[in-house]
Amino acid sequence: MLGRLGLGLLATAALAGAALAQGATRFDGQYVGELTLNGIVNGDCTEPPKGALYPLTIAGGTVRFRYLPRFDTTFVGRVDDNGNFSASAALHHGTATMTGKVEGYLRLTAHIQSPSCLYTFQTR
Repeated sequence: MLGRLGLGLLATAALAGAALAQGATRFDGQYVGELTLNGIVNGDCTEPPKGALYPLTIAGGTVRFRYLPRFDTTFVGRVDDNGNFSASAALHHGTATMTGKVEGYLRLTAHIQSPSCLYTFQTR
């Protein structure tokens, strides 16, 4: 009887720990910003329309950003306890990466590098 109770408590504690690990973080939120084309590595790059705003979401410590100017793909990654994050997206011809930092209440700056283009994302 005590063995079953101990196993039950252990299983409950493990599940609760997993749920807490995926809970809200202090950086969770909806960030809205502009993309700026900073450089062309190789090939054709699309200049984002002036004034166009793009959403970036952090939920449960997971970063998601839909990358539309050149490719229709979504970056996914993790944010650390200091607000630094790294995300990536698979493309037809390689991988694109996004690295950045949350720098205060809904302030965020990130750099995107694809095989052909360099962009900056900055909240407004």
